[in-house]
Amino acid sequence: MSVYSGKTARLNRLFNPKDGRAVCVAADHGWMSDVTPNVVELARILKLVVEGGADGILISYGTALRLGHLMQGKDAPAVLIRADWMNMPRLGGSNVSNVLPAVNFRKMATSFARDALRVGASAITIYYFIGYSDEFEAINLEQAADFARECRKVGLPLIIEPMAVGGMVTGVNIAEILIASGRIATEIGADALKIPYTGDVKTFKKLVDQAGVPVLVLGGAKSDVPRDALELVDEALRAGAAGTVFGRNVTKAKDPKKMVADICALVHEGKSISDILEEKKEGFFRLKSDPDKCLGCRICETVCQRFHGDGYGQHLARLRIEFPEIGQELKPFKPVVCTLCEKCVIACPTGALKISGEGYLILDRELCTSCGECIAACPFNVMIPDEAGMPIFCDLCGGEPECVRWCKAEALTLVPKKKFITRN
Repeated sequence: MSVYSGKTARLNRLFNPKDGRAVCVAADHGWMSDVTPNVVELARILKLVVEGGADGILISYGTALRLGHLMQGKDAPAVLIRADWMNMPRLGGSNVSNVLPAVNFRKMATSFARDALRVGASAITIYYFIGYSDEFEAINLEQAADFARECRKVGLPLIIEPMAVGGMVTGVNIAEILIASGRIATEIGADALKIPYTGDVKTFKKLVDQAGVPVLVLGGAKSDVPRDALELVDEALRAGAAGTVFGRNVTKAKDPKKMVADICALVHEGKSISDILEEKKEGFFRLKSDPDKCLGCRICETVCQRFHGDGYGQHLARLRIEFPEIGQELKPFKPVVCTLCEKCVIACPTGALKISGEGYLILDRELCTSCGECIAACPFNVMIPDEAGMPIFCDLCGGEPECVRWCKAEALTLVPKKKFITRN
């Protein structure tokens, strides 16, 4: 078997041959900054990642020696070895909380292709920094070329991770710099790229098209809202990405196994974010708000009004966000929602307002007399009249509330409604 067929076999171990995609998890953070809980509990987390169905796991050489047994077997994820080290997370200007802040930016090779093969690796991953200084970029390019040369000799795939950093990189030019660095990495000899998202589908598609090798999008900083990470995956896939290499959004997740499984559902099964996050619930539910989580963005009001065909704005929303009054002590924003207390139903003299068989409010407009009794009875003042005087109210969007779907802060959720007073 030639070294090139060996490289192909190892790439097929990482990328699913059926769709050419891969879901990888980066767990190589333990030696670049202070120790964190996800580093200390790595053995437990890696077991969950494997159970979640990851195609590959990026780890250091030392971790491979200690925990490599967790990734053995025909169906186990491919091992990717981080073959270099850098101190960027410890630079004093950007992370002064570290025990030992770094003064100068440094990067060093720590493992070689032959070392990675000894622990059964399917590829190595290295950094390629661009934008910091001409000298530093030249050193990076030379190191990357040395790695590429050795990988070709032994038939081991090389994954290069371009990183745009330094004073020459701005919010205006970072997308174009990433596009250029991706192509440079390919010319050096990368078999795949691990690269940040450019921020939008159009520019990331340009990056993918010009790269010429499979592109794996990295996850970036940890988000407290799983939807944020999944939306990044969804956009990258629409731009043509071959998969993901997510780190902290998996290893620091409340449930790493589920997070990996959800990403796999997007990447390999073609499911939508709605398919994943909005599972069919059994029983009846009502809205619940958490003021401590509310950001005051008012997206909930906007999507509520738009979903019900009332145009853009918030004045006809079926819920509202209360803001602290000027001069008062600063308090959390307060989402006020319908709790299905049924006082409006009880107050309706004609029986026009009722609870549906699915457990949400409905109105029989032929029976409604626009008397306003239901509006007056609402203890939260979230029921308002339309132009004809008929009530505008929360109907849970027919069972799948848009406000809950769009609230990334999870200030709005659905909770079980045990029983109804008025429902037959």
